[in-house]
Amino acid sequence: MSSSSIAEKNLARLAKTSLAQDFVTRHNGEWNHTDWLEFCAFLEESGYTPIDLDRVGLLLEQKKSEFFEHR
Repeated sequence: MSSSSIAEKNLARLAKTSLAQDFVTRHNGEWNHTDWLEFCAFLEESGYTPIDLDRVGLLLEQKKSEFFEHR
């Protein structure tokens, strides 16, 4: 299995969890670079790598948008 297909599977696995939403909620919809790096490290520690971090960022932005829509 190629690393890109593993990365796709890891992204799909992440998207099925509440981890991204929990991150956004915990940071009240706003985070800095250090928070982002800590989230990336958490993903690695939790077995979600390899993963496309650009797409993880897009997932967080989507969850951020939903967070502010429902406030």
